[in-house]
Amino acid sequence: MTLIALALTGCDEVVETFEQSSRSGTVIDDDVEAPLSDKAKQYEKALELSNRFLVLWQKKDFHSIHEQLVDPEMQSRLSVEKLADIDSHVEKAYGKLVGFKKGQWAFEPKRAKKQYFLFSIKSVTHEKTKLNYLFQFVLDNKYEKLVGFYVREKPALRAPGQIHSNKQ
Repeated sequence: MTLIALALTGCDEVVETFEQSSRSGTVIDDDVEAPLSDKAKQYEKALELSNRFLVLWQKKDFHSIHEQLVDPEMQSRLSVEKLADIDSHVEKAYGKLVGFKKGQWAFEPKRAKKQYFLFSIKSVTHEKTKLNYLFQFVLDNKYEKLVGFYVREKPALRAPGQIHSNKQ
C-alpha cells in the first residue's frame, strides 16, 4: 500500500470525531453525488473550495492553488514546487487524475489536542484506482483557506471516523 500524505499542520493524531460527521452516498457506496444534507449545509464553503482545488489540480495550476487556496501561514511549507512534486508522486503511483464528482461529499469535524478542524473528503478517480483527497480547514465556519492536504488510498467503504484510524 502506497501512502502519500502532506500535512501542513502539526496535527499528527486526531483524537475525537464529532457528531456532525456526514457524507453523501449509501451504506454500500459512498462515491455518490447528492445535495448537501441539512447537517452538511454548514460546510458548503468547504465543499466549494475542495472542488475548486481539484479543478485547479487537474489543470496542474499549482500556482493558483498555492496563492488562492492555501492559508498564508502554511504557504512557506507548501510551495508551488512541492505541490507539483506531490502530483508527480501521485501520478506515478496511481496514474493520472481521471475525474471526481462535484456533488460527492464527506465531512469530518475533528479535534486534535486543543485545535478543531474540519476535513472535507473527496473521492477522486485516477487511472489505476480511486483515492481520497482530504482537505483540512480550521473549524471556524469560514472554510476559506486550507491548513492541510492529504492523499490516501480509498478503502472499499469509508465509515464515519475512518479517515484518522491511524497517525498521519
